[in-house]
Amino acid sequence: MGQELNIEDLSKGLDLQTEMGVEFLRLSLECVKLFDSKQVDYGSSNISINGELGVMVRTQDKVSRMRNLLLKQMSGVSEVNHESLEDTYRDLANYGIIGLMLNKGIWK
Repeated sequence: MGQELNIEDLSKGLDLQTEMGVEFLRLSLECVKLFDSKQVDYGSSNISINGELGVMVRTQDKVSRMRNLLLKQMSGVSEVNHESLEDTYRDLANYGIIGLMLNKGIWK
């Protein structure tokens, strides 16, 4: 597919100072890829319809999902049928950035 980004070069270019900053960048890029994939599948109109309030509702749904997953995990249930805790964290990160884009008026 496309040329793979060299995280080390990118982190140096951004002048990241910590190992956690580099890991944050690595995970952020995974979120960008997920976001872009969902844009291809769903487009922007589903977000545009309700704007920031819609993002708030979706975020609230994800937080509820996270709570349920964490409670299951704490009770020893390790398997879930649909969305993992990791998926939920990624979605929350992406909804946060979508909210910023809406707030800045750059969502299309």
